Amino acid sequence: MKLFQNIPDAKPLGPVLREARDAFSLSLEDVARGTHLTLEEIQALEEDRPLDPRRARIQAVAYLRFLQMNPTDFKDSLPPLPEFKPSHQQFLSNASKPVKARMHSPLEILAPMGRFAVVLIITVTLLGTWGLMRQLSRVRSMPWISSTYPAPSTSASDIPTR
Repeated sequence: MKLFQNIPDAKPLGPVLREARDAFSLSLEDVARGTHLTLEEIQALEEDRPLDPRRARIQAVAYLRFLQMNPTDFKDSLPPLPEFKPSHQQFLSNASKPVKARMHSPLEILAPMGRFAVVLIITVTLLGTWGLMRQLSRVRSMPWISSTYPAPSTSASDIPTR
């Protein structure tokens, strides 16, 4: 151990979890219900052989919180953080290859024109309706309403009396 380097000895997490579960006198099923983990995952954590290394750390933290223990006290004993980039995979290996231009189908080209056509039809319809209403408001008599017969008169002599 180097000078001024305080690295505590990490105690395995599995026995700690098992002892805490036994102290609370909980069964594996109780822990599974409380942590939403499967029985296999809980047994694997207690045996320090996590099933999924990508989820092992979060599962161990959920187990510790269920047992009302502070996960930061066991940060050295927790499973390692998952890798964001697998070491065998290179994400930028295809960056030097030229990208081929994608051919567009006629429907993809005409799709914006179709939207324009719909907007144009709606606009022409609204303007045409507005113009027709404006012209009809200028008409004083409508020939289909007026008749050639004289209108009945309503003089005082025509009103029946008793």
